[in-house]
Amino acid sequence: MKVAEENKVKVFISYSWDSKEHQQWVISLADLINEKGGQAIIDRTHLKYGGHIKTFMLKSILDADIVLMILTPKYKDKADSLQGGAGFEYNIINDELFKIITQNDKYIPVLREGSLEASVTSFLKGFNCADLREGNDYLQNLDELIEQILGTPLKQPDSHKQNKPIMENEYKTLEPLIVEMKKKAKGYFDQFFNLENPAMGKAKMQLTVKNWEEEIETYSASVKEKFSPIKMELYEEYLEDFKNNVFGVELWTVKAALKTHDPDLARYKKDYRDADAEAIFDTVNGILSATHKYVSNEMPSINYSELNEIESLRMQYLNEEEMFMKKIVGFGIRSEILHRYYPSFFPIMTQKSLWAMYFICDSANEFITIEQRNRQGIMRVSHNWQYPYDRFTFLMNSLSNQLISWFGAHSIKLKEEWRFGYVNMFLSTIHEAHKVDIKLLHAWIDTK
Repeated sequence: MKVAEENKVKVFISYSWDSKEHQQWVISLADLINEKGGQAIIDRTHLKYGGHIKTFMLKSILDADIVLMILTPKYKDKADSLQGGAGFEYNIINDELFKIITQNDKYIPVLREGSLEASVTSFLKGFNCADLREGNDYLQNLDELIEQILGTPLKQPDSHKQNKPIMENEYKTLEPLIVEMKKKAKGYFDQFFNLENPAMGKAKMQLTVKNWEEEIETYSASVKEKFSPIKMELYEEYLEDFKNNVFGVELWTVKAALKTHDPDLARYKKDYRDADAEAIFDTVNGILSATHKYVSNEMPSINYSELNEIESLRMQYLNEEEMFMKKIVGFGIRSEILHRYYPSFFPIMTQKSLWAMYFICDSANEFITIEQRNRQGIMRVSHNWQYPYDRFTFLMNSLSNQLISWFGAHSIKLKEEWRFGYVNMFLSTIHEAHKVDIKLLHAWIDTK
């Protein structure tokens, strides 16, 4: 009697393409698992032509009952340096394994070649490995591993929607994250400006900076004019007009959400229609009033060129309850108000910038979140809209200092009053370069 696929233990195998012989051994292991009644998943047999590689890896790891990591010296090198497909998989595995470290029965390291020191990755050194190196105990160890795999209880499907953002205490240490950000961002910078040809590169940089500055000046001036203290006083007498003709029109994030045909934003449209105009005004006015005081009192003592810790930003006031309005004003909309009014002090943290940071820092998953609708059996990758704004500002300031340095090396001076505006434009360019990747990652995919 044939066992239904949903009743089989799903086993994802993470490995590196060391050699043809090693790849064939992995395929043989997968075949054995299938013959014994499991469901083995590997890229060579399950990743279709045209399939998005990172989406396949992410979905396969999260959906599996068991994940085998085939350890060899080459796998260790790629995993520890987070390079290639093995590095990407290992980073996901690390994040997930850390959450269940004391109750792990899903992630099994398998030593295939080399010594423990040469092949076991840094994080896995404290875990018991299945030894499948060639030797007298090979067949016995293989039988024991297969028996353990097939005895694994199947995951019980949840019946409700889940949103799984990376938790703040799981974020990567800042120093290595900044090192990676600088390195990868410089690669994008050199690519965008074609610095293999210095003369043409500098000409393109000069034109690009000119266009960026015109755009920053335009979008900042419009918000300062529409949301000035004088105008905000006037709006108190015309709250519905403020809601529908200022808040709903002037801010990109709100306007886009209200005009898009995206079914995921249909809820926001309804919430916006039902929202109290006075509550919207009070929230926006509260954000602006508190920020004007912050800029006046705190900013003169902050040295952005030598900022060395998040706490130096003193942004605690943004954590107050009145800085948000449930369902209407969240992190993204608030950051747009702050950035466009004060582009020298606040970055914009929206879908574009968070996705761009994901591609710059592809060893860190903290800029994305996994959405699952288990009742429907689907999942997708989204931007982490709950990312801490002070942490984001600290990272963006570091990137800003790099842009100042990189342009300065070509005798192009960036203006301090548009510090985070340049960062916004740079990240928007990276986002544009990855629109296809983002579309694939953000599409709902079947997990059944």
